[in-house]
Amino acid sequence: MNTEDLIIYTTNPYFMSITASGYFSMIYILTKYMKEKKSYSLKYLMLLYNNAQILLNMYMIYGLSSLISYPNIYGINKPYTSYLRYFVYIHYLSKYFDYFDTLFIILRGKERLQLSFLHVYHHSTIGIIWGLLLHYGHGNGTASFGCFINSIIHLFMYSHYLCTSLGYNNPFKKYITRAQLLQFAICFIHSLVAIGFEDITPKKYAIIELFYQISMIILFSKFYYKSYTPKILSNIDK
Repeated sequence: MNTEDLIIYTTNPYFMSITASGYFSMIYILTKYMKEKKSYSLKYLMLLYNNAQILLNMYMIYGLSSLISYPNIYGINKPYTSYLRYFVYIHYLSKYFDYFDTLFIILRGKERLQLSFLHVYHHSTIGIIWGLLLHYGHGNGTASFGCFINSIIHLFMYSHYLCTSLGYNNPFKKYITRAQLLQFAICFIHSLVAIGFEDITPKKYAIIELFYQISMIILFSKFYYKSYTPKILSNIDK
């Protein structure tokens, strides 16, 4: 099976529906299982995983940076290339690798704090979006921008996770959530620019991006408010 056949097979809607079902089944089965078990530490496995994510996201940033040029930072009307398609496919596969985030949350007994609707929604949908773009031949060109900026944010995230797994308290934790919100805002603007000026990638995909980014901005804003605003208000009261 050559690379193109592999891309078509692994981005087939039936394949993605099976993997999504497997993801939800994993959550259900493991949460039931862990009710009767003590949580696992997974310290060394987490160290390995976080380092692997850092290296993977550095690789994707390197490859996807070819899209970016000034002043056309969004790569509007950039021609499709096999090079960009390859890195978008790597990014798509990385979304399955990200499932380990959920696995580790459950095995470490952190589901009450970290296994939120936002977490499950994002992990179960983002891979499908990239898969459909690739399957229909448009995981390329300006669409690659979303992969690029997401890889940058994930590099920051997993660097933070690496620090905490080593026992360090990272004072910049809340700024990572702010960076995630900034990512969604930038991608929201990207969707508007693409709707207005993109002539290669069909505009319907920019419209899908628009609504997805709105959903992420709303959910992450609620998460940020719940996580940090009560602490700020309590400090004011004191």
